[in-house]
Amino acid sequence: MNVREEETQGNKEINNPPVSQHDNVKHPGGKETSHTESTHRTNGTEQASIAEMIASHKALLEEMKSLLEARLSYDATKEKTIEKLHEELKLYRDNFIFQSQKPVFIDLIMLYDNFMQLLAVLDGKQDMTKEAFSILKQNLHTIKEELLEILYRRDVTPYREHPDFLDYKLHKTTGTVPTTTEAENNKVEKVVKPGFCWNDKVLRPEEVIIKKYRR
Repeated sequence: MNVREEETQGNKEINNPPVSQHDNVKHPGGKETSHTESTHRTNGTEQASIAEMIASHKALLEEMKSLLEARLSYDATKEKTIEKLHEELKLYRDNFIFQSQKPVFIDLIMLYDNFMQLLAVLDGKQDMTKEAFSILKQNLHTIKEELLEILYRRDVTPYREHPDFLDYKLHKTTGTVPTTTEAENNKVEKVVKPGFCWNDKVLRPEEVIIKKYRR
């Protein structure tokens, strides 16, 4: 390259310097934007998108949490409702059975009472032959046990406990005898007829004669 060509090349470089990466770039419309500003704007857009995604996921998690809590609360309420309905149904069933069968039980108990009275009469008779009396008495006792068995199979049982003093829930007073001892007031003197219960419910109260204090 000769001297003239070198001078010409130098003049071109002076008149048209190379564009730096940080120099402004003119966009259509007349606006100029630097490369650094463009990079910052891109990074800001990406960060905004990430923030929106995180917020969206957080909202979704909160919604799922609310749904789960509501479902757990619903299941607990549903279980309590089912238990309550089961208890009410059992109570209704027991009351229905009790009320429907009560007349039958009472009739059987009355029959039992009549046999007990007949046995008491026979125990006082002495004009029968010993053998005949023994056979009759044994037959009556057998019938009594069969009646009790019928009642047992239907969950009807005689009182297992006999309170010494009047209990209005368990007893029915049929008579009184006087007593001069105050501590014996309302004490059971005699059981006239036994009490019966059905599944811990009083079916027929125990008929008793009690003492009454008199000064």
